[in-house]
Amino acid sequence: MVFELSKSSRIAIVGSGEFGLSTAYHLLQSGYKSITLFDRTRPPVPDGSSVDISRIVRADYEDPVYARMVVEALELWKTTFKDHFHPSGLLCMCASDNRKYISDSLPMVKDLGLPVTEFSNGEEASKYLQLHEGALSGLSGYLSHGAGWAHAANATKQLFEMCLDLGAVFVESAVRALCYATDNLSVTGLSLEDGTLFNADLVIVSAGAWTDSLISSGDRLVATGQPVAFVQLTDDEYERSKDLPIYINFVSGFYVFPPHPESRVVKAARHSYGYTNFSPVNDSERLSSQPPRVAYSKGERPEPRTVLPKDADECIRIGLKQYLGEQIASRDFLKARICWYTDTPTKDFLFDYVPNVDNLFVATGGSGHGFKFLPVIGKYSVGCLERSVNVSLQKKFGWRQSVSNLEDNSRGGTPLMDLKEAEQR
Repeated sequence: MVFELSKSSRIAIVGSGEFGLSTAYHLLQSGYKSITLFDRTRPPVPDGSSVDISRIVRADYEDPVYARMVVEALELWKTTFKDHFHPSGLLCMCASDNRKYISDSLPMVKDLGLPVTEFSNGEEASKYLQLHEGALSGLSGYLSHGAGWAHAANATKQLFEMCLDLGAVFVESAVRALCYATDNLSVTGLSLEDGTLFNADLVIVSAGAWTDSLISSGDRLVATGQPVAFVQLTDDEYERSKDLPIYINFVSGFYVFPPHPESRVVKAARHSYGYTNFSPVNDSERLSSQPPRVAYSKGERPEPRTVLPKDADECIRIGLKQYLGEQIASRDFLKARICWYTDTPTKDFLFDYVPNVDNLFVATGGSGHGFKFLPVIGKYSVGCLERSVNVSLQKKFGWRQSVSNLEDNSRGGTPLMDLKEAEQR
């Protein structure tokens, strides 16, 4: 690598979600002096994945690397970010005859010394949680007591302010393109939406689901849309369900949070293989799955929704009925959205230099499980940037020369679908 990184290097970070902000924070903590963040509007950006009222914080992984990283992150969720963390517990359930994810995650949680309560059947779990009759029928699993949820938008806002306090500069602008040297072996900076050029010694792209529009990743990054719905509860319904844990069904992919303590709103969603939305990149022939474009500088805002594609609507309503009952499940959604993941083939994060470009680094690839690492994810990003973490982690988070998909046992429900086709069903 010809580029030499120093504490005085001018570093531009494209994207101010959990990856960009956490990377910026840990760079600043490490003594880097010139950090400039770019995004279309101030964080939390409304159509990013680092927003919303809740994200799961759990150590329930079949992969020991991520499980240990969550334990590390939990210490900071309970201290630095304690105002945004709610230790509700997490109920992990699946069909009693198909425990492929739970059979690996449960021993991992136990090995970490985290408290769990096991359920041999749904009736046992339902009685323990005082759910309605017939809830969780045909399922088995466990309750992970140490898990909880974080208010994503507020935590993101806090981290953004922490970065500014340490000297980061924020530029409110979309990035139109990366600027390359004449030999294309390095980047010189960024081209912004108004045509302004910003010079940089190092560019870090943490643009989430929009990353592949700036860097051709060759299927190493694919944006997939995931359905999310919100249901308003009455005061009585809130009182009956406020102390319930988060519930996730690893067969259907359905998951639901306890009602929000201020709004009395329940958030439910599906963690599945999602929807794609392919379109040309910058008027070229290259296609990339991307979220709909929102030009905040022109006053645009994300499309308001109250309905979801039929397959998602059915999954979420079945899950709500199973956990919270028919009355809540049949209610109109208060609002809905498509939340965009940035998937990698292995579902590992991507922290690496782009091959054959000396000073272009990518920090992204949340794959639907990145937000819980908000307090520490930048530590690993910076470690890969500096080549200071162990080689096994550099390889795990590295730019893979061959692209092959591995099954993600934490996802359930429908296979990958085109969003436009799903909307028409």
